[in-house]
Amino acid sequence: MSDQLALETVSAAPPKLNALPPTRVLPSAPIQANAYALLDNARALTISDLDSLEAKAQAGDPQSETTLALAYHAGTLLKMNDAEALRLLQQAASHGFVAAEEALAIFCQSGFGMPPDKKQAVSWYTKAAEHGSSDAATNLALMYSTGDGIAKDASQAATWFRAAADAGDATAQLNLAALYHRGEGLPQDDTQATFWLSKAAAQGSLPAMLELARWDLSPEHGGNIDDAILWLKKAADLGNATAQTELGDIFVDKKLGRLDYSQAVEWYRKAAEQGQREGQFGLGARYLFGQGVPQNFDEARNWLTRAANLGHPYAQFLLAKLFESGQGGPVDVAAAEKYYNLAANFGIAEAQYRLGLLLAADRGNEVNLVSAYKWLVLADDAVKESAATAQELRKLLAPAQIAQAEHEVDEWRTAHPPRHSDR
Repeated sequence: MSDQLALETVSAAPPKLNALPPTRVLPSAPIQANAYALLDNARALTISDLDSLEAKAQAGDPQSETTLALAYHAGTLLKMNDAEALRLLQQAASHGFVAAEEALAIFCQSGFGMPPDKKQAVSWYTKAAEHGSSDAATNLALMYSTGDGIAKDASQAATWFRAAADAGDATAQLNLAALYHRGEGLPQDDTQATFWLSKAAAQGSLPAMLELARWDLSPEHGGNIDDAILWLKKAADLGNATAQTELGDIFVDKKLGRLDYSQAVEWYRKAAEQGQREGQFGLGARYLFGQGVPQNFDEARNWLTRAANLGHPYAQFLLAKLFESGQGGPVDVAAAEKYYNLAANFGIAEAQYRLGLLLAADRGNEVNLVSAYKWLVLADDAVKESAATAQELRKLLAPAQIAQAEHEVDEWRTAHPPRHSDR
């Protein structure tokens, strides 16, 4: 089922966690391969396997019918044909073959070989779950949780997530923790949320590891920095760039009491080399300030440029300063203006102030003077020098220009409501 078979997860906010006893218990897992495993088998088929598989399918073997159906779906050695795949799955499912029921539910939900039919998807997921499929129980819970073609029902979502979680499904465990945190379909209970997050993380769930780390970092939950580091290192060692960057952030934050610039550089570099903009920003900033590495403006420009071009606003601001000052390369006022403008539009007050100064320096350009006044006014709440500079510039502007600039200030504030920094 190609990538469409991948499970989606309901985003789990930093949890809150006492549970009602589950109203559903999955029977013992069937001694059958699930749809995901059979899809892998179908993709691995060789020409020498095909004749035997087709013969077994024609003889009515449900596992062979399901594998052949998934080969038709994936286009493995066969022309892609979801209609034929659907026919074979229906045959196998009619004999109670769980993997076929799972796959049929996904076909109905996604509209493979047929128009999407969410009601039928719920029916087949329910059958598969009642036959012991934790994957089907999880997907069914996700449909109830998100209202995917059916009425949203947090209680049903909790019931099926709990059934799948009890059976060991890490995705269900993660989502059950989220429901406990939010108090959706279950009483709000932080202890239970932590319990299920830990279960999922122990199975290698990266989102669960990240959530546990953030939970441990939050002051309202004790601020257990060392436990947060342990979870982040587990995720980082699995190559997760977000965890690598968040480790770097811990080691550069003096308030957390674990200051270690050399470790920060190590983790930022791993994330940066994966192309993650936050890691690139962290590494570029360390080169800029000489923290954990010798100060190197060339390297700072290199990494900050990468992060800035991926939309990191603080990288844009620092890069603009480098272009304006000529550190790490030639002075480039046009590039400085470009990156200050990007950072200023994100709402970084110092970028707004410096952009205002840059534009105000061109006294012969009336358009730039109006823009300069706008940016200086926008910055004046946060940058104390900005108000005085704006007042001096105001003396050079005609009433109509001042009115235009003030109109642009109002428009900008309307389009950019106050936001929390995601630095």
